[in-house]
Amino acid sequence: MESIFDSPLFRGGNMETDERILGEHPGRYSSYAKGDIIAMQGYPCRALYLLCEGSVYAKMVSEEGREFTLDTLSAPEALASAFVFSTDRTFPVTIIASGDCGIWSIGRDALYRLISEDKAVLENYLRIVSDHSMFLSQRLHEFALQSLSSRIVGYIERNGPIENLQETAFILGVARPSLSRAIAQLVSQGVLARSNDSYIKAAK
Repeated sequence: MESIFDSPLFRGGNMETDERILGEHPGRYSSYAKGDIIAMQGYPCRALYLLCEGSVYAKMVSEEGREFTLDTLSAPEALASAFVFSTDRTFPVTIIASGDCGIWSIGRDALYRLISEDKAVLENYLRIVSDHSMFLSQRLHEFALQSLSSRIVGYIERNGPIENLQETAFILGVARPSLSRAIAQLVSQGVLARSNDSYIKAAK
């Protein structure tokens, strides 16, 4: 089990102050297996989750049942940083374990005291929230303004070769046949190339 202080939230923090606050408001460590639901879309968000081991993904489900994978996150990472102090205080996404993972949860009251009494934790928290907001803005730009072909190329640039079409379609929020057609077109245009059982950017 990883220490809660290994999280970027506590980087450069006052250990004595942080230990005192967490001693008065203890966090909780939970273990999850692949496929376990860590948080459900629409449920109350009462704590900050610190992913200390493993990886998770966040997905949204529409009223019509359409699913969209918003993000994949690997340790060390903070989850729900932008939700815990929101007016609504609910999860706008469902968080699911991608494999075995471990999470420390810090209650809202404890988090408030940490950012109030430790300047380094406050700065770290503000950076985490800002980085997540920037990421969401980039994702919105991708889905609102970019074509599927541009999103596929961007995905390969960020994550490497596409090896599993079903998984990639799920992450990009499109049907697998649509993804297959777009990839085939990019291959015919010389933008992508097939390498063994995966797709990569074609060499210029």
